Amino acid sequence: MKDGRPIEKTLSTHKQLQFQPVSREDEGNYTCAVRGHEDLPSPSTRITVLNPTIKLREECKEKADVDCMLKFINKTYTAPTLPLKVVSSLLDVLLEAPADSLVWRGEAVLQSTETLVSKLVEPTRNTTSSRFRTKTTEGEVLSIGPDALLSRVRRLGTAKANLDIDLPGIARNNNGSASVVLLVYNSMQEVLNASFFKTETNQRAATMSSVMSVVLPNASNKTLMNPVNLTIYHKRSAINAEVVSCVYWNVSAWIKDGCYVSATNSTHTVCSCDHLSTFALIVSIDPMLESDPVVEILNTIFMLIGLVFLTLAVMTFALCRWNPRVSNAARLNLCVCLLLAHALFLLTQSFLHRIRIHAALCKTLAGVLHFLFLCSFVWMSIEAVMLFLSVRKLRQVKANDRAGLHWKVTLPIGYGIPLLIMGVSAGVWSDGYGSEKCWLRAERGFIWSFRGPVFFILAGNIILFIIILITIYGTLKEARSDVSKVKYTRVLAFKVMTQCMVLGCPWVLGIFSTYSPFLEVLFLFLTSQQGTAIFLIHCLLNTEVRRQYRTWWQKFRPYGRLVASSTGSGTASVSVTEPQNATTLPPAHKATAPTIQWTVTQDGEEKRD
Repeated sequence: MKDGRPIEKTLSTHKQLQFQPVSREDEGNYTCAVRGHEDLPSPSTRITVLNPTIKLREECKEKADVDCMLKFINKTYTAPTLPLKVVSSLLDVLLEAPADSLVWRGEAVLQSTETLVSKLVEPTRNTTSSRFRTKTTEGEVLSIGPDALLSRVRRLGTAKANLDIDLPGIARNNNGSASVVLLVYNSMQEVLNASFFKTETNQRAATMSSVMSVVLPNASNKTLMNPVNLTIYHKRSAINAEVVSCVYWNVSAWIKDGCYVSATNSTHTVCSCDHLSTFALIVSIDPMLESDPVVEILNTIFMLIGLVFLTLAVMTFALCRWNPRVSNAARLNLCVCLLLAHALFLLTQSFLHRIRIHAALCKTLAGVLHFLFLCSFVWMSIEAVMLFLSVRKLRQVKANDRAGLHWKVTLPIGYGIPLLIMGVSAGVWSDGYGSEKCWLRAERGFIWSFRGPVFFILAGNIILFIIILITIYGTLKEARSDVSKVKYTRVLAFKVMTQCMVLGCPWVLGIFSTYSPFLEVLFLFLTSQQGTAIFLIHCLLNTEVRRQYRTWWQKFRPYGRLVASSTGSGTASVSVTEPQNATTLPPAHKATAPTIQWTVTQDGEEKRD
């Protein structure tokens, strides 16, 4: 009976009164009585029909009162499971509140929505999956039980994001059962926007995707056996100057710890994370990538000039006949490493927008560049040691002394140390290669696998250069009477100071190059002209090399026959020939002028002088 009057509803097979569908007319006081003894009813029970949306708004009369909504939801809806309609209604009412009201309770709103979607999970022994969509959210729920046959990574998906998670691995740690919910918010990126993300100096940031939460309901052990991969679709196409970051919400800010970009292109980004939370994509404008076009053109020109002189230096060191006492193995290997490193760097940065979308290629190029630049710095250090040994022997030169170290000693050092550093770095974190610039990542301090050795080598080179200069100064002071020795020592001092400026100073300027356009251009010029400096110091200023150049020129220059022709009744020709034995004659005869022969033909007549 309802309110003391019999009702006309049919009872179920279990003698239960069911309301389906439920309406406001079903509210009232219900009692039970034996037919014919209606005057002896059971104690009454009050049934109140609640519409989640209406009741929530009645309870919190002001739509902007987010605190009231959160308290009402957490207090009223405590059942372990709730129907999808109830959850959808509550989500929409809460998330349709004004953004300025939600932003101050961002963490509490996220926790409340995650709690609500967790109530969509129902116990199961097999595998169940369902998708849902509301005005403000969309998502998917996946549950597996002890009898489930799922044994591999399963993908959950929406139109804005996909999730790859090892749910069977999580289930093994939770008595064979586990559930996961992927919840994507339609407009939360406007509430928890990029202003909560800390960028580097002078960088601008913007939200690139929807905000999404990944929840493990009813899991006592939430340890991930393998990282999860989130494929997040961009709101718009990314441009070259933008650096995409995978971030998660940590109480009051977006941070990157534990998440990194494993692959990206213009339409979507794959984020790998070792924990679950609320995620998003944020792009920042990198001032290094958003450089002045004039600076980019100058950099390309500088690099091409440097590559030309590096090529000439490599050919000179490889083909010239050198004094047996002089070892050029260090200089040759230094030039080869710089040539390969600069050429590969120039190609990578020129086609960065095409390379960056291929994660494997980007990682490979970053690894090769890491190895080549490390080799270059190690060979710079070896060259500094060789120069130090040469200067130290200025006071006691022996005829049979070999200047410097043997190539069998320097070769394992020059390539073994960089290979060791690269192997240890890759072993510690193989994903450290392949940043947005196809270089080393800054996360986990991985960039110091390059900076550390470079700073150590530069510090050692500076110390050696100071010792060398002191030694040369002492030699100059004692050798004032020996003019040739003084001249040689001064030339050597010039070479040492030039090497110090060109091979060491530019990398120090790199620390400050972002603060001044002038320092940036100076840094680009000096680092790109290492090959030019090496060619000038060790080739053009070397007497033996210049003599070898002259020999090559005399041997391979074209011996011309200049022919002049004219229309009409005659032709004229001029030929210049070199004596055949010019290169083998004694020095006194090599200055003999070549014979000049004129042949003039006119009307069939010839005249020769």
